[in-house]
Amino acid sequence: MAKGSNSSRLGRYNRSILLTELRRSGSASKAVLAQRSGLSPQAVTRIVDELEQTGMVSRSGKQRGGKGQPSILYRINPSGAYAIGAKIGRRFLDLLVMDFGGTIIDRIRHEYPWPEPEQVLQWIDVGIRTLAGALGVDERQRLMGVGVAMPWFLGQLEAQTGMSRAAAEKWRCMDFDEELRRRTTLPVFFENDDSAAAIAELLFGCGTEVDNFLYVFLGTFVGGGVIIDGNLMRGVHGNSGALASLPVPGSRLESAEKAQPVDVLMNRASLFVLTRHLHQAGVQVSELDRLTDLAGAQRESLEAWLDDCADALAHALVGVVAVLDTAAIVIDSLLPPALVTDLVERVRQQLGKRLPAELIQPDILQGRLGASATVMGGAILPFYSNFVLDRTVLLTGGVPRRILA
Repeated sequence: MAKGSNSSRLGRYNRSILLTELRRSGSASKAVLAQRSGLSPQAVTRIVDELEQTGMVSRSGKQRGGKGQPSILYRINPSGAYAIGAKIGRRFLDLLVMDFGGTIIDRIRHEYPWPEPEQVLQWIDVGIRTLAGALGVDERQRLMGVGVAMPWFLGQLEAQTGMSRAAAEKWRCMDFDEELRRRTTLPVFFENDDSAAAIAELLFGCGTEVDNFLYVFLGTFVGGGVIIDGNLMRGVHGNSGALASLPVPGSRLESAEKAQPVDVLMNRASLFVLTRHLHQAGVQVSELDRLTDLAGAQRESLEAWLDDCADALAHALVGVVAVLDTAAIVIDSLLPPALVTDLVERVRQQLGKRLPAELIQPDILQGRLGASATVMGGAILPFYSNFVLDRTVLLTGGVPRRILA
């Protein structure tokens, strides 16, 4: 657990320390929170009482045992706050409203061949009002804002995504964050899609048990996030965890576009590569969930890609382990959970074969949020505006134009 400070100037930081511990442990007494945080009992009492008064935490019973009076236990109050999350993907837009405990109350999805910015703005505008309407009157008063998770380079890679040149140019030229802010009175926050997914995994997934890990998400492309001591490390340009560009050997699959000795991870570990590989093998799968139904030669084509993807990931992760010396690597995907489990095991085996003896192999874990990770990460951003260990996780002033261009 991160340590707090008894300085009165760090009140927000100290509140976030205690909220993080309550989220991890489920419930705890003031005495336990003081012991784990390094804060004085008086400071913990003051902060917990304040959080209880504002509705962010609530009592969850008493802990008996030992001498003296039983200790009162506190927990996160799910109804203490609400937020709306949006994920702008290359194939679909996800919207949801979530409570402070991480429970999804309602959600909306729009699918498209590629995202048109004006249409996405309209859908988010209508979605905010629809999802806010799913809350009661009192609950809407505790709606803290809208968090948007999206690729920084949404207007790039037209060839791989099939996006029209006109749509790509609109994304490169539009001041999207300002346009969205004009349409809602709620505070709006932005974050890179894979970084947002890593934040969600930190708070609601494997991060409840490990606070140093590399997060890998396999979507249309591959990306990730670096979590160190319970904080997302964004990097100088907000681009930390950009795994897609890591060099790897060229693919041995017949469906690979070019036979070359060196390639990048994106061209071996991504769902657009899987779709291309299956298409060339004569396999048409309109929905990812149908992948688990493949059999015979079609299943063999899927198995070949899984092996090639795991091989590429393991090769890239050797360098990551050498640099980060991380405790764990968490892998998640839009793929069905059973296939993610399969891929994680293949990566674990491949990395074990490749890792030099002087490096310690991290735990290879399966992410717990799946396809919901990114949009949940978006919904977390408004919470982080008030309760965050590291404010650098947010871009409250909008998306940097140099990143989107």
